Amino acid sequence: MMTPRNLAFASVLCFMIVINGLSIQKLTMPSRKRAQGKARRTKAQAKAKTKKPAAVVATNRQPELSSVMQQIHICNHGLPCQVEICARFVYALLNEYNAAAIRRGDNSIPRTFTALHAMNAKEEYNEVRNDASKMTLIVSYLVSLATGYVKEGNMESARIAAHYACYFEEYIAAVLNGTQATMYRAKISELLRLPADEHTLISYLKHRIHCRCLDEMYKQVKTTKKMGLCLNEDCCHPDGMVERSSLLNCTRCRFANYCSQECQEADWPRHKKLECDEIAKQIARFDSKQNSKLSQI
Repeated sequence: MMTPRNLAFASVLCFMIVINGLSIQKLTMPSRKRAQGKARRTKAQAKAKTKKPAAVVATNRQPELSSVMQQIHICNHGLPCQVEICARFVYALLNEYNAAAIRRGDNSIPRTFTALHAMNAKEEYNEVRNDASKMTLIVSYLVSLATGYVKEGNMESARIAAHYACYFEEYIAAVLNGTQATMYRAKISELLRLPADEHTLISYLKHRIHCRCLDEMYKQVKTTKKMGLCLNEDCCHPDGMVERSSLLNCTRCRFANYCSQECQEADWPRHKKLECDEIAKQIARFDSKQNSKLSQI
């Protein structure tokens, strides 16, 4: 029989059991959290282990892939998207040059202009010759070709392509765009005359390509003194080539360069009759137009 005293004792005992039960739950909770955290860490470690071999494989494959990419990468030295008629023009010009080589022999200067005269007779290229944007594309084609020849060590072909590129640059500026008075023959010929220094050739190409293919070669030749052309055909220097910084300039036409006063005086009758008078008139007309434009601003 449950007495009041026993009932009170039972109530206290039940209360203590409940409290102890809650305390046990509270004490066991951190252990369960640790177990869950440990499980998560184990799962994460297992996941990382499964990923690590893939990363190692990718790392091991990367040099091989880079090597393959280097092998298949061929620089076009800034060659623009091809416009068919411009590409045909370039190859037709070079074919005419080769044909002129058979007819005229080894003198490269007459060959280049013989080829140009032959191209002028081809009516299908009239739209190219009169379009500055197309001629600019042709310059880019020729610069790209010349750079490729330099990389191959074919300096003679590089000079021919660079010579034509310079010729058409002068043509665009003087004839099509009217931004200069005349085409400067000495500048054009310097790229072709042999033995032309490699500094002049490589410097010309390096400043016209968008890649760095000629950087190392330019470092090798930049200490070489640049050469210039004395326009006296009877100049005593080989091929009329002398150090450019020593050249004298015709002050009347600002066109002809000479290695000495003697060469200038010897060439004066030819230069005055064939070049100086006409070029001086062209420069005077050009300067007059420029001054007129400036006065209207």
